[in-house]
Amino acid sequence: MRYTQSKQKSSARVRGAVKILSLQTVCARTRWGRRKKVTSSQSPDEGSAIVEFLGLGITLLIPIMYGVLTVFSLQASVMAAHSASAQVAQYVRELPKGQSLSQAQANELATLVAQDYGVAASDISVALSCSSSCGSNDTIRVDVSVNARLPLVPIGNGVVPVSSYSMSWGS
Repeated sequence: MRYTQSKQKSSARVRGAVKILSLQTVCARTRWGRRKKVTSSQSPDEGSAIVEFLGLGITLLIPIMYGVLTVFSLQASVMAAHSASAQVAQYVRELPKGQSLSQAQANELATLVAQDYGVAASDISVALSCSSSCGSNDTIRVDVSVNARLPLVPIGNGVVPVSSYSMSWGS
């Protein structure tokens, strides 16, 4: 009799342990159990990749965007200087016989052209040199200088001078 009682007690312990193991097995097979369980192949800082990606992305994105804005600003100033000098030279070439272009007219025309590229009137200067009276039959040279403003740079040191020239040899 004693043998059967001790056998029943030990089987109850085994049955209880089996129930606990089956509960652990169920928890291990669920998503909750997988998140809590850390094996030796997983590192404890799992999930920090997104933080590192965002930190590195923002750290690199700001200088790249500044570089893009700077290149666009310089390109607009170069195009403004080139277009202004070419348009003034073309205007002189198309003048009727007997008319000439003054320095004030050249400044006004170059300013109008440069404003199409977002350049302020105060940032442009025009030098007009002619062989005689700046008419359509004369050889002229138009030098246009534009002060390119760099973005996010304080007033003073954020200016880069850009220039272009065009020539016309008359008709």
